Amino acid sequence: MEIPDQILLKDLQNGNQSAYELVFKKYYKALALKAYLMLENEMEAEDLVQNLFISMWEKSQFLSVNTALKAYLFKAVHNQCLMCIRKRKTDQQRLHDYSHTLDLAAAEEVSADDGHEQLIQHALENLPAQRQKAFQLVYLEDKKYKEAANEMGLSVNSVKTHLKLAVKMLQEKLISFR
Repeated sequence: MEIPDQILLKDLQNGNQSAYELVFKKYYKALALKAYLMLENEMEAEDLVQNLFISMWEKSQFLSVNTALKAYLFKAVHNQCLMCIRKRKTDQQRLHDYSHTLDLAAAEEVSADDGHEQLIQHALENLPAQRQKAFQLVYLEDKKYKEAANEMGLSVNSVKTHLKLAVKMLQEKLISFR
């Protein structure tokens, strides 16, 4: 006989571990499938759902549930998946930005070999102040976007825009001198 969600929720709110186990068994597969459909990665989906259950138990998040338990769980998985997807995009953007940095570093090495260190320094110095500062903080001082944004008094997206434009300007200047 299956216990209704309302009773399970009340038991969860009272800290009943067996209710937690029943909820896990009842919803794990469906939640993992939902996560898989959003993330397109089975292991990542399973980890996300398991971590969600662990987090909910440790933080007693069931205390604040005032909707249907099933809807709450699916919404929580949906939100966690969106956060994971955003993180992926951020990681991909950083990887892309880093590859541009490597291109610049390679250009710097070639230029240094050719005696063009002053050219690179000149190109960096000729960047507009905000782009120069963003480039220095993120690429030369290895700060995170958020740290650079705080230091510059800008949003993270503004820092990213300054970096993209700085890299583009530097590439154009350095390529024209090859």
